[in-house]
Amino acid sequence: MPTMFPGFSWYNLKKHSIPAPSMNSIPRLGGKFMWAQAYQYAAAPNITTVWMAQFDEVDEGTAIFKVGANEDEVPADGKWLTLDSDGITLPRDWYLRLCGEAQKMMNGTIPLTEDIPLDPNDFL
Repeated sequence: MPTMFPGFSWYNLKKHSIPAPSMNSIPRLGGKFMWAQAYQYAAAPNITTVWMAQFDEVDEGTAIFKVGANEDEVPADGKWLTLDSDGITLPRDWYLRLCGEAQKMMNGTIPLTEDIPLDPNDFL
């Protein structure tokens, strides 16, 4: 099944490896990484279903539910990939919003577009 994900980090799962993985292994790019997948799948005529991974995998940096927008909003213990890790200020629910727009694009409610149809500043 085609799978979308917002980005990825091995850091918390393999931080004791030598060498340790980078914190932001597959950068989210403010949603551009995930949106490129959404566009690719929506443009493919034979794809009708997509798996969105992962709702709550904060330790892997793939969570799409509301997460910390910046370092001030995450626990002091541990290292966390915040939404501003790529230098872009985003609302806490940004990836949930993108999933909603991706669903609309998949079912033809909004036009097929390579560009994210939302401006994060509208939701801050």
